[in-house]
Amino acid sequence: MKRSRTPKQLSWAENTARETRVTAVGGARALVENHLGLLDYAPERVRVRCRRGAVSVCGQGLTLREVRRDALIVAGRIERLEIEHDPAAG
Repeated sequence: MKRSRTPKQLSWAENTARETRVTAVGGARALVENHLGLLDYAPERVRVRCRRGAVSVCGQGLTLREVRRDALIVAGRIERLEIEHDPAAG
């Protein structure tokens, strides 16, 4: 039986430094991992604090579907993701 191998480029990148990872699922959900808490929460924008700045999920009718200490899910009509880099954070 032949074993299928996934090319290295398509494998999940290891996240040993606990950097923030944002995974968008279509235009309806976004998973934000390794966040440091909410900064802003409104139906048009959810802004999350990260180690090196902030991540904003922007759209319409946004809600927090699930919130955990290390991850959260934003649901609604997602139009864009914004990454704000804080130069002082490195």
